[in-house]
Amino acid sequence: MAEDNTSADEIAALHSNCSFAQLKLGQFHEALEDADKTIAAKNDWSKGYFRRGEAHFALRDYSSAAEDYAKASELAPEDATLKKRLALATEAMDGFYFRQLLPGRDICLAPANMVERQIFSSAEQMQNYIYLIGDARTRECVVIDAAWDVKGIRSVMAADNMKLVGAVVTHYHFDHVGGVPPPPFNALGIKVPGIFEIATEDRVKVYVNKTDAETVRTKCGLPAESLELLEDSAVVSIGSVKLHFIHTPGHTPGSQCIHVPRKDGDLLISGDTLFIGSCGRLDLPDCDAKAMFNSLQKKLASLPDSTRVYPGHDYGGPYTTIADEKTRGLLKNMTESHWLKMHHRF
Repeated sequence: MAEDNTSADEIAALHSNCSFAQLKLGQFHEALEDADKTIAAKNDWSKGYFRRGEAHFALRDYSSAAEDYAKASELAPEDATLKKRLALATEAMDGFYFRQLLPGRDICLAPANMVERQIFSSAEQMQNYIYLIGDARTRECVVIDAAWDVKGIRSVMAADNMKLVGAVVTHYHFDHVGGVPPPPFNALGIKVPGIFEIATEDRVKVYVNKTDAETVRTKCGLPAESLELLEDSAVVSIGSVKLHFIHTPGHTPGSQCIHVPRKDGDLLISGDTLFIGSCGRLDLPDCDAKAMFNSLQKKLASLPDSTRVYPGHDYGGPYTTIADEKTRGLLKNMTESHWLKMHHRF
């Protein structure tokens, strides 16, 4: 009988490759078995624990996945991928998924042509924030104010193993939804990617306040059936994560904020309603200074002081709090007449 000269390294590599293939085929239990065989053949190789972590993660056994990624990272401390996977597993154990994306930092990084170069350059100047939020256990999320680099947004979700199940619009302006920019920028003949691509290619619902809905539909060319019209105080569940919608007219008639109650501190995605120390513009055709006063003073100021506020643009930082805005911003207690004088509305 011929002698088997197969080494432990070769056996480990074989089962590692099989585990990877099984994972790609969606055969997660089989992937786990091959990962176990990889470790049995070579228990000091980080790849075996990584493969087992990937199988556990796919099976949504996040605690075991975290243990495997931690062991793999211990064996290969310089491997940044392992550290990221460990962070994802730890996040999944908590159950809350949240990403704040900024053009030039997280997306709009590698233009494929001159048109994309112009779009990405404009995105960096506009400093829009795009948000991903959802359930880290079920791996489902929505994108808030998807614009500028839809491919880049999808890449972030793919790297995080998240599935897109919806899109949220805080208001209809092109830098938050995509489409044709207003004059004079429309002369360039460039259409900004946004929720049209999300709705038609990813085939998910677009959640928009009913007052802005028709404007969003016509400006972006969306099929009417792709829109989910929201009232004030609407609640949308993404797995165990509940998004509470607050109608905050002022910047546009249908502006809305998204309040996410959390045991460790609430979040508010404020769009262009509330910035750090300021609010969205009130000099555009659809703006209403009195409505903005009511939105800020009667709605947002009533949220818990500890609520972190994540705005629609990077105008001074990534977030503020309701307490800070009550002290130094536009949530300070003031009269309506004082507010209207501030904005030259007598």
